[in-house]
Amino acid sequence: MFSSSIISYVIAIIAFLLHTSAYGQDRTINAEINPGCNNCSLESTLVYIRAEGQTDTIHQIYEYNDLGDKGRMDEKSWIHSQSLKRVTWELKEQIITEKEAMVRLHGTMHHNRSRDIIDVKLDLLPYKDYATELPHLIHTANSTLVDISLVNLTTSRYYNSSRFALHLVLVSTDPATDTMHNVMRKSLDDEHTPGVFEIIEIKTPASLSSEMGGFVQFRPVGYTQHERNVGSSTIAHVSDFNRTSLPDWSTLKTFYKGFDEGNLLVQDMVVCFGEPGDGFYKRYNYTAWSYTIGYGAPPMEGFSLFVIVIISVGLGVPVLLALSGVLYAVRRKYRHNPPTRLINED
Repeated sequence: MFSSSIISYVIAIIAFLLHTSAYGQDRTINAEINPGCNNCSLESTLVYIRAEGQTDTIHQIYEYNDLGDKGRMDEKSWIHSQSLKRVTWELKEQIITEKEAMVRLHGTMHHNRSRDIIDVKLDLLPYKDYATELPHLIHTANSTLVDISLVNLTTSRYYNSSRFALHLVLVSTDPATDTMHNVMRKSLDDEHTPGVFEIIEIKTPASLSSEMGGFVQFRPVGYTQHERNVGSSTIAHVSDFNRTSLPDWSTLKTFYKGFDEGNLLVQDMVVCFGEPGDGFYKRYNYTAWSYTIGYGAPPMEGFSLFVIVIISVGLGVPVLLALSGVLYAVRRKYRHNPPTRLINED
């Protein structure tokens, strides 16, 4: 439920359900807008998806002054939390079918004459495939694709080097003394995300040990323009985990109401965007980032037929050339050195 009267920050909530076995089969999904409420307006929007483990919403936006032009936020950065007291949330788009459940929320922040936009898209597709937009993340029946765009946000007049970062809160029912795990995998090709060979996975302890917990999966890349391509890509930096508590007035607080908060594993991290010399946020006034949230084992990328053909050609041609060279050398040797005949002079 989104309401500007009770939310003072952009809250992007990532809830992990742990005691659920996950399988990658395709499914039929059932989704509803404001179920059981006949008099709800568009100012109050609740999306209900009948599928085990699908509880996602959205975190905090930080503005920080990147004086060192590093692209990442550190302890020397001046940090300012963006207040959403004047935000107006609108359900901009929705697709509710047996094959897809998608909603796009449009948050408008009014600062004097400016219109700051926070665009959030949640998309659940009950089959395994690649997303249509860069960075072409893998989605499955056990995961939800999330896109966040920060458009024309008003930067602080006291900051000359403003960038924006997302504050993510991670919660699981693992022991509170345990910790989340940041796992980076190297990809063998960049077919789906040109120039990016890494995949980052944030796993709960249960997901790491038994593949029955929750995960967040993404590429370390964001985009500074609406048209996503290699030229508009930038680096997404991930901070270390810090122990924290459940945010007040949040979906997480409501979801875990029946749990003892002292026994929950609650940590947070910050994802910031940028690289040296990119002109900071004010150059394009746009930052977009995508990730998937799900449960079970994170999906693994495979080789497409095109990549297999390229690899086969790349490996096969040198081998054929080497064999041809050997055969040519052997043939030439025998041609210039005919076999010696033994003659009996008796």
